[in-house]
Amino acid sequence: MDPFIARMNVKNFTNRLRTEADPGIRARLHRLLLEEEDRLGRDLELLIDLERTIAGFDTAIQTQTELVASFEQGESDSLAGARRFLDGLVQSRTLCKDYHRRLVNSARTTD
Repeated sequence: MDPFIARMNVKNFTNRLRTEADPGIRARLHRLLLEEEDRLGRDLELLIDLERTIAGFDTAIQTQTELVASFEQGESDSLAGARRFLDGLVQSRTLCKDYHRRLVNSARTTD
């Protein structure tokens, strides 16, 4: 597969993970993301993209955490959904960080 297409798929899946609330769809996106990243292999450009993605998830998690806190103070009906979405963002960031760590460790052992 063309590396450009695989990179575009990775970007698409990570962008969808930033907004998707359904746990089933998130699980499928996680699986598809890992498959595309494995196709790319060890790639400096992928590492840089992953670092940007992780930073994006950090920002989204901070925003969502603030939203959850504001719902908690106001006893909003949206609190449970906001918490589930926050949990999904944290899972996606963890997935990206784990993959980033594996790529870095792979680069160290092959250099």
